Amino acid sequence: MVELSTLSKYSFLNASKNYVKDNGLSVEELLDDPLYERARTTGIERLDNAFNNRDAGNRSLATESDCIMELLSYPIARMIAVCIEDVYFKRRYALGEAVHAYKNLINEPTSFLFDISKEFNLDVKYSGDTNKIRIYFVDYLRNAPTRYKEWKMINRGLKNGYIQISHRDLARIIQEALRTRINEELDSKSCNKAIYKTFSSDIKRIQNIVLIHRKNIEAAPIGKLDITKLPPCMKTILASIQAGENVPHMGRFALVSFLNSLKLNSNEILKLFSSAPDFEEERTRYQIEHIAGRTSSTSYTPPGCEKMRTYGICPVDKTDDLCKKKRHPLSYYKAKWSQEKNKK
Repeated sequence: MVELSTLSKYSFLNASKNYVKDNGLSVEELLDDPLYERARTTGIERLDNAFNNRDAGNRSLATESDCIMELLSYPIARMIAVCIEDVYFKRRYALGEAVHAYKNLINEPTSFLFDISKEFNLDVKYSGDTNKIRIYFVDYLRNAPTRYKEWKMINRGLKNGYIQISHRDLARIIQEALRTRINEELDSKSCNKAIYKTFSSDIKRIQNIVLIHRKNIEAAPIGKLDITKLPPCMKTILASIQAGENVPHMGRFALVSFLNSLKLNSNEILKLFSSAPDFEEERTRYQIEHIAGRTSSTSYTPPGCEKMRTYGICPVDKTDDLCKKKRHPLSYYKAKWSQEKNKK
């Protein structure tokens, strides 16, 4: 039987969910009973910490009561996150929970991580030797942060379909699997009216914070780039990245190569990506500098409109007459600048 302290620390575990079910706690009790006021407060705290610090945060788990309140705060936080109804916020919250789990997991025995990996259907082999942890390459590619140089397959040993990883690597892979799961689960849920009624003031407060955050992002100057003159395709890709939506590699490549062609430096391009809820500076900087040719022998040029359509990343804005006439995003941007000069 899993200890209560472990269940509360890893509230995403099936055993943690079963603990709540087995105790017959209803949503109504969690929302109305004074006994669970602390769990409700902690749920809000998780959300604030995740958004502000990209980490759901640590709390004292010294007593049984501490553990129970921590455990119950997790489903409460998730239900509130759904009611906030903002993709950007949900992505940032999911990352905060996943990062929080990772920071705890790296201090656990490898056998514990091995057991947790089963909950995510990860094909991991572990015989008790921490130097011989292996993961099936498909699960590795699906969950590893392969934009980092050291995570690329070419820098990893592959034998019989399995890749050798370390204890910390496995914790990081679980972090990504958890982040993906929370994202998918939050996207599949609709707001519970009782949740909204109970937490309406906090929900509105957080929605306002997110709105202000978005406006600050949009208003922030980025070098000499005029975001208002971006072609529809680049506006769409940038908006999706900043909202935390899943942007295909070709979309990210197109945006970075486009911005590099406009002579933005790495830090300026990085600033645009930094507002994404799942932003990781080291990974993103490596990717930007590789595309820009600063860490590789090739500086890539942005794809034209035909190739953008081939990859399904052209929004085809039929209301934009200029977009219809141009065959390359750079041509659109330059034409917009020319129009601006002609008006003066």
